[in-house]
Amino acid sequence: MAEAPSPQEVAEALALTLEREDATGAPWCPPGDGVAVRRWVTDRSAALGCGIRRAVRLARLMAVADGRDYTRFLYMRLLALRARHFQQLLQAAAAEGRLPKSVAMLSASAVHLKEPALAAPGDAREAFEIDFAQMPRLAALIDVLHNALGFAAVAEMLAPLLRPTPTSSATEVSRTLHAALNAWLGQRLMSANHMLQAQRMRAFLAGRGRVSPDAIDDEGILSFWTAAMEAAEDERVDGFRLYRSAAAAMLRYRQALRDAATARQLEQSIEGGLDTAEADIAIDQVEAASEGWQSPLRALTAPPASQVKWLTRKEQHWLFNYLGGRAEGDEADDATDADASGAWNPGLAGDERFDLAFRLTLLRADVFGAAQASIVARLRKRAQVDAAITQAMEAIDDASYAAAAAAYGDVGQQLQLECLAALAALMEAGAAEAVILLDLLGSREAVTPIIGAARGPRDADAMRKLVAGALRAAIADPTAVPEGPGRKLVLDAVAAARKVNRAGFRREDRADADMAVALQSGAAVVVEVMRELERLTAAFLRLDPAAHMAGDRDRFLQIFRRIYLATNDN
Repeated sequence: MAEAPSPQEVAEALALTLEREDATGAPWCPPGDGVAVRRWVTDRSAALGCGIRRAVRLARLMAVADGRDYTRFLYMRLLALRARHFQQLLQAAAAEGRLPKSVAMLSASAVHLKEPALAAPGDAREAFEIDFAQMPRLAALIDVLHNALGFAAVAEMLAPLLRPTPTSSATEVSRTLHAALNAWLGQRLMSANHMLQAQRMRAFLAGRGRVSPDAIDDEGILSFWTAAMEAAEDERVDGFRLYRSAAAAMLRYRQALRDAATARQLEQSIEGGLDTAEADIAIDQVEAASEGWQSPLRALTAPPASQVKWLTRKEQHWLFNYLGGRAEGDEADDATDADASGAWNPGLAGDERFDLAFRLTLLRADVFGAAQASIVARLRKRAQVDAAITQAMEAIDDASYAAAAAAYGDVGQQLQLECLAALAALMEAGAAEAVILLDLLGSREAVTPIIGAARGPRDADAMRKLVAGALRAAIADPTAVPEGPGRKLVLDAVAAARKVNRAGFRREDRADADMAVALQSGAAVVVEVMRELERLTAAFLRLDPAAHMAGDRDRFLQIFRRIYLATNDN
């Protein structure tokens, strides 16, 4: 099966051109021109289209000057991409009669293209001018096009312009070539708007002093969103209107900066022979990144575990910013198709584990992100802007951050209760997953007193039967379990089973085979979710939420008014 297109293909297409050397070992493409071409391709800005328009005209010029083919001129006549080489070869072609004045006129610094097919759009009488100094980067761009699209494909698109008498204009050919390159890049690079977002974030960080992962913190994220919303309407970039979207973009950009820094460090270490401690660190970081992290909530909300009601819709919604979830599209004014389809949507940190250094950003997204979603929902129902903002903000008080932090702890406690109830059901069924839960919830000290007597047979089936019998006996009569962590855990499980009445935990669900599978599938995963919540609630203990609330409320209120009142005025 063919691999999916990746950014690496773009990097390789550029490297083949920009890292090529001439016969003397010097760069085939001048480094300065290489920087320009790399920027054209990766930014996909208007400069790329301008470069292609000039490059196709250069291809026509090289084909005429060679007398046979533009690739012979580019790869055989030219020793390296230097302005002086172009000037010398074109002057020689003119002197030898291969480059007639009806095609091009040479001056001391440029070539004036005379053919109507090469004229600038809208003025067929005006000669199109290309400076010798521009030719190295334009030729490099042609080489990149060859690397990306293939020689045959590029030659076919250029063919109408390369015939003795062109059958298509340079403008038309450049549009075809530009569209083909954009399509190729579009499969391998982020969208044009994502590019704009990255450029805006980079410019913001540069304006604050340095472009590095450490430059992004809670205050930096809020300041970035504030600056983005204070910009003139025609200067704003799509995707930053919602605070949550801006925060998520900054956190993911931070990770991208970290990945890039790690890659540079590893590359430098490889060049140095991997003899340093920094090299080992870089390799460890790359290996850790390649392993990836997946939110445990994803497995818990997918079949078969999702048949059990581990979390209510409200609880799942509350965990969305931290662990991801199945977002509801009507909560955002830039909802995606993925939101509407119920597909998995990552949390604020994307596919990375949430960095607890940004716990204040998380609370801001939970509290003020929800308020902004409320404003958007009210405006969709044609509410007055002032009323929509007031109603959304009036529920936020000095205790809102503390309440939001406590809500994570409440969900964790509910999951703890359900884990114990699941343990009771699994022990009653004699399921091996009960042993896993016993170990996760109470450690080996809880497991041994319950199934210790089941040791002995080497036959796997016999062992499973003994373990199942020991589990059923323990849950049927917890007092028969020796005093200690094991008995307490079983007693807690019996008590929890009486308290939890959600789907999957009811007495009638015990006879449902599908529910049994769902419990078994989700038992260990739900413990992982609990561990993530314990990690977060411990981090909240090191934060004074009330110290930030008053100032944040005023800042968000001002920005909301700027966004929505200004829009309404227009």
